[in-house]
Amino acid sequence: MKLKLNKSNVDKIKYSKEKPVFYYDTDLIGFGIKASATRIVYFAEDQINGKTIRKNIALVGTLSPDEARKQAKVLLGEMAKGINIVEEEKKEKVKQITLSEAYKDFKKMRSLTASTIVGYDTAMNTIFKEWQNKPLISITGDMVVKKFKQKSAEAPYSANLYFRCLRAVFNFAMENYSVNDMPILPYNPCLKINKLKIWNRTERRTRYIQSEQLQDFLKGLEIKPTDSQRKILAKKQCLITLFTGCRDQEIAGLKRKDIDLKRKSICIENTKNHHKHILPYGTWLGEILEDMCRGLSPDEYIFAADNRCGHLKDHRKLIKSISQECGIDFSLHDLRRTFASIANNHISGMTQYTLKKLLNHAEDDVTAGYIQFEPEQLRKPMQEIEDFILKKAGGNRDI
Repeated sequence: MKLKLNKSNVDKIKYSKEKPVFYYDTDLIGFGIKASATRIVYFAEDQINGKTIRKNIALVGTLSPDEARKQAKVLLGEMAKGINIVEEEKKEKVKQITLSEAYKDFKKMRSLTASTIVGYDTAMNTIFKEWQNKPLISITGDMVVKKFKQKSAEAPYSANLYFRCLRAVFNFAMENYSVNDMPILPYNPCLKINKLKIWNRTERRTRYIQSEQLQDFLKGLEIKPTDSQRKILAKKQCLITLFTGCRDQEIAGLKRKDIDLKRKSICIENTKNHHKHILPYGTWLGEILEDMCRGLSPDEYIFAADNRCGHLKDHRKLIKSISQECGIDFSLHDLRRTFASIANNHISGMTQYTLKKLLNHAEDDVTAGYIQFEPEQLRKPMQEIEDFILKKAGGNRDI
């Protein structure tokens, strides 16, 4: 609809309850007003490469028609040069996205485990704290390399972890922040670490509890009258981790509903490779799990703790105390490594395929993807691993 957009006529324009109504100025081509059910706005409009480009200027009432017309002339002048002002505005907006904003989007859109989020949060709130409010495009490869070298001088292993986190956030931003499918970020600044080949070399950890140490280890897990409730739970977590080979927080995050006492199996939903892990357990461990589940409602944690996540977490001091009682220095992941070593070295007929299923490792063999596997097939090796541990522990079944 054409209308002279002066104050008298503009004041008469009403909200449109149905479809939007467009009023085009009779004096300035491309200047108009759009009336919808929720707002009435001035706009400037032109054709660029056969496509209609419309840019809102302001709400009617915030500017007079003459003021809006002046702004429209400027915008129409830009579009007359072939400049897509809407696209350019989007580009500028995306270019101002900060590291903090990108990280928030990253956490929302990526499926991350609780432990991964803790590690990423630590990196962002400590190592990269001073970069939080910087636009991503202002963080250069030279800046990344300088900070990486500084952190590497203090803690090489941690430096690798923190900067892999930063690299992941930048990769996410390159995939998700674009205009017309054109990425705004030209490159990932963390790639300069690759280019210079300065990632810190770290030895693969190999520590585990040897067979002849199992008796002392299990004796150190015996519950004492002086043990706090939290320490008792930590000892039981050590025990279950050794007998199942599961990861620290996979065990710590178990709820009553995850333990199927009838089928004698554990179901872990949130795993590192995002594949649900159903694992049968042995007879002796079943007695311990049945006792721990007694009286709990389905959604209660087996290893409940008074903290933000509701279950055992960040309890390395407790594990250190327990290791001193055992006389064996260990971490919870050492127990997973112990389980795997027992399965591979002492259980007859153990195949690499079965071992991967026990540890819930992702398959990297195309053929393996065709093999259908029932969790119940793991019961025999799980019982054999339990029997081996108990035998090496001198038949100690009173933990």
